Amino acid sequence: MENGIIEITFHGRGGQTAITASQLLTQLAFSKGFKDTIAIPIIGAERRGAPIQAFTKLSQDKQIKTYDGVVYPDYIFIFDTSLLDIPSVKATIKEGVKLIVNSQKPIDTSNLAKNIKVFLVDATGICIKRKFMHSSGPILNIPMLGAFGKITGYYDLKIMEKVLKKEFGEKKLEKNMSVARDAYESVKEEV
Repeated sequence: MENGIIEITFHGRGGQTAITASQLLTQLAFSKGFKDTIAIPIIGAERRGAPIQAFTKLSQDKQIKTYDGVVYPDYIFIFDTSLLDIPSVKATIKEGVKLIVNSQKPIDTSNLAKNIKVFLVDATGICIKRKFMHSSGPILNIPMLGAFGKITGYYDLKIMEKVLKKEFGEKKLEKNMSVARDAYESVKEEV
């Protein structure tokens, strides 16, 4: 956390809803009482399956005055473990960072920075089980954000329910909350 601003990087693939997750995170934090939040998507010629990146900055007590990308994140979301093999993704994983990884099994951290914390959540498995899918696969943003809320305490399931109802409507609320709850309850720190 630099200058009291919490910085988060999202690594996903086109269609995995990582950019939407970065935007939803700003709403969740703001609803919890953070003073300022900002989502910074990197949008280019991405296509389904191509690596993408997004950033979020959160501040509990002051205005955010920088709108550039995140270089030294406090947290990194990894929507797809195959992204850990990409040098530019691996380079963002600095000492002391906390990784939130979509995986049902432990990841190899031997070639990553030291003193990192890894939290695992089987977001893909949760989405398949709950049939929380779109045409290109699982919708990973909601379970990943459910896990993040549990890990950080920055918001809880009540805040998620309020924001998801406003964003996606009453009709989709129970399905959204079922995957959020599953992830919130199942995320584990890798030891």
